[in-house]
Amino acid sequence: MNDTELLKIEDLQTSFQTKRGVVRAVDGVSFSIAPGETLGIVGESGCGKSMTALSVMGLLEKNGKVTRGSIVFDGQDLLALSSRQRRSMCGDKLSMIFQEPMTSLNPVQTVGHQVRETLMVHGQVKTRDDAKARIIDLFRQVGIPDPERRYNSYPHQLSGGLRQRVMIAMAMACEPKLLIADEPTTALDVTIEAQILHLMRKLSREHNTAVMMITHNLGVVAEICDRVCVMYAGKIVEQAEVHELFRNPIHPYTNGLLRSLPKMQSGQERLYNIRGMIPDLVNMPAGCRFAPRCDHACARCREDEPQLIDVGNNHLVRCFCRGEEDRHG
Repeated sequence: MNDTELLKIEDLQTSFQTKRGVVRAVDGVSFSIAPGETLGIVGESGCGKSMTALSVMGLLEKNGKVTRGSIVFDGQDLLALSSRQRRSMCGDKLSMIFQEPMTSLNPVQTVGHQVRETLMVHGQVKTRDDAKARIIDLFRQVGIPDPERRYNSYPHQLSGGLRQRVMIAMAMACEPKLLIADEPTTALDVTIEAQILHLMRKLSREHNTAVMMITHNLGVVAEICDRVCVMYAGKIVEQAEVHELFRNPIHPYTNGLLRSLPKMQSGQERLYNIRGMIPDLVNMPAGCRFAPRCDHACARCREDEPQLIDVGNNHLVRCFCRGEEDRHG
């Protein structure tokens, strides 16, 4: 791990034991994130992006565990730490913003009290008065109006946008080195979404915080990310700098996602729809996992599994028909 890597994940495999068999929700994933960088992880629901984040945070369900690979954060192998050591890092050096704040905030405690607990647990402040002053300042930074009054509000008294801002304030309270955001704007309207994304980008730049942005929305990726990993059925199928990916998408799955985006032009034809469904993770198809849905699949795609190859400009692609074609001309 070099000085430019805050988080380095190598060959990560996360498996779940179910009644139907073993599900490999994350299967051989590798990437790194530098301080101050925002990495997008994008794909359809069920592709493994949230499970990747929960593996980093150590928040897997009881039937799930990391079965292979390494997660090195700030020079420490997270998988070698005890549960207690892992928990002490969460909320301090590592923080996560979840998709729906109403499921993460305690409905019977004021939002000020909940953020205060985060500060007190991690020893960021000594007294409740210090905590309150710090929290009001945090609320002001994340754009919560009238922060002194909102400090004593309960979650149900706040709008969805304000609840999400509280979650961001809570996540940023201890000035973490890495912030994981799991679909943080899904439940918000487009105006609030833009404000939240602007806020996260601003906080990242001011505090040099690395961000792992998990989303199904390539518009969000274009707005906030520096690099992007496209995941499908537990594997990364394409990885590139964000402008390179949008300018030169290579994998058919990435192309399908981009063609599904609505365009601001008159006379637009119907939005593209990727045919079929994500495969059953218990009974994975032979060969390339995307082959049953791919318009370019050949016989080799249905027999052999492609590897992630570099096609230039640090652009990695897992594809026989497109990746090797672009690489070898």
